[in-house]
Amino acid sequence: MSEKQIVIKILEKMPDNISMDSILETLILIYDLKNRLDNFDESQTINHEQLKKEIKEW
Repeated sequence: MSEKQIVIKILEKMPDNISMDSILETLILIYDLKNRLDNFDESQTINHEQLKKEIKEW
């Protein structure tokens, strides 16, 4: 599904009397969440043991 189609579906589910501000806030929130998920890199995560080791080094 394209990003345009996603936005259209979101807009279709909103009430007719919604303000432009609310529309923009919702779209920005969804955009931000999508970017965070897209940018999530498994290699940047560390396991519990690695975290304990790093904390000890502080």
